[in-house]
Amino acid sequence: MRAHHPGEGQGTRPSVTEHLERVLSLAHPRVERDVPLDAAAGLVLASDVSAALAVPPFDNSAVDGFAVHASDLPAPGPWTLPVAGDVPAGSPALACPAGHAIRVMTGAPVDGADSDLIVVPVEQTSIPRGPHPLPQHVTINEADTSRSHIRRAGENVRPGTRIASRGTLCDAPTLAACVSTGIRTVDVFAAPRIAVVSTGSELVPWPGAVSGPQIPDSNLPMLAELAAAATGHRGTVQRFHANDAATDAADLLARAAASSDLVITSGGVSAGAFDVVRAVAEDEASGSMWFGHVAQRPGSPQGAGTFCGTPMVCLPGNPVAAYVSFVLYAAPLIAAHTGRTDRLRLAERPRVVAERAPGFPSTSKPGTTFAVPVRLRYDGDRAVAEPFSAATSSSFVASLAGVDGLAVVDKHSGPVHVYL
Repeated sequence: MRAHHPGEGQGTRPSVTEHLERVLSLAHPRVERDVPLDAAAGLVLASDVSAALAVPPFDNSAVDGFAVHASDLPAPGPWTLPVAGDVPAGSPALACPAGHAIRVMTGAPVDGADSDLIVVPVEQTSIPRGPHPLPQHVTINEADTSRSHIRRAGENVRPGTRIASRGTLCDAPTLAACVSTGIRTVDVFAAPRIAVVSTGSELVPWPGAVSGPQIPDSNLPMLAELAAAATGHRGTVQRFHANDAATDAADLLARAAASSDLVITSGGVSAGAFDVVRAVAEDEASGSMWFGHVAQRPGSPQGAGTFCGTPMVCLPGNPVAAYVSFVLYAAPLIAAHTGRTDRLRLAERPRVVAERAPGFPSTSKPGTTFAVPVRLRYDGDRAVAEPFSAATSSSFVASLAGVDGLAVVDKHSGPVHVYL
């Protein structure tokens, strides 16, 4: 079976944006229900989360100080009152008798039914800050009776209030919001299982020794690490290497597809006699693959679709082209598999607008996007993008060390957007 190749033979090539939409359409994140909160860290919420508890859960003091009745502080001051008790944080509230003061700590409960009650900060009293025995009397030197310094129960949220929406990353701030509102379990999108497959009989997986016309396989560790980072290091990444024998490659790709949510391949996507990925994918009867050229440099040959029922993205084999293509297409698809719906398209992604360093290459063909791995340097308020290599060859993998992002260039001059 030969898969349909839109635009081939018609002199047209899909743009980067068009191919990215094709890739993103493959995302089918899995949902896991009622996951304990500690196991959900780093995953994306699959359902809205509503508070089970109020925040604050009870009326409490916003400062270390003394609870008093505002009516006991007629102008002018200062005022000296006997101290009737002590309420550390975590202790039950004490009723404050008229004409008395109660020492309270930050977060300690106060009598919420007493509308006349205020808390005077310790700094406005005769008592030193810090640890100090409970005094028999306190002198209040000044007080603003219009400020209670009391945090009311439910002032932040009440039970039933939505505190996090579907699609929110369960990161540290979200965990804090969930814990504070009594949440124990959440629905999340499962961490994706990714299979990374490098192809080419000439490649020797690390740390094997190379000889003769062989070369080290740099694509496999590079793409595997990029895939792990794209999942927030929560997903699982399997590594496979296929030679150029069609039968062996077909068996390996089938195993990779059966054990993963997403397959990412490098190499074998063009029209060469040994471009095994394309040949195998086009022969897979239930597949729905597209192969063709995208209007970009480097990395024009691309593929995307489903193989054995599993989404598969096929990247070119030249290492720099593979890196560029991963950033453009595979990274957002992995993010979509984690449940993310934002920051997937170029216009939504974090980026730096940078000046071009001297000698920065420019696109040579109208309608073609030029993507360059760059290092950023900062000069005051100026960000300057320096290309990873003077020649910017798609095979110059040894020059990739230390790159900060990908500059996407679609015009001859002016600043460039560097996607981080």
